[in-house]
Amino acid sequence: MMFFNGSARIDGARADVVFVSPKRHVLSNNVAEYQVLIIGLQMAVEMKISSLKVYGDSMIVIN
Repeated sequence: MMFFNGSARIDGARADVVFVSPKRHVLSNNVAEYQVLIIGLQMAVEMKISSLKVYGDSMIVIN
């Protein structure tokens, strides 16, 4: 599973991406909001993840 979340803040954009492995190990990385999903997917490719469910808070990105 991969979760991504972006939010606007007074001091700039913030976004989080969190991976949860099938054994429930958590890996995370903070990145700029507009890149969070793309970078998360690039990380999944680098980790050779072959099946991934992606969840996020942005319906624009999800759709």
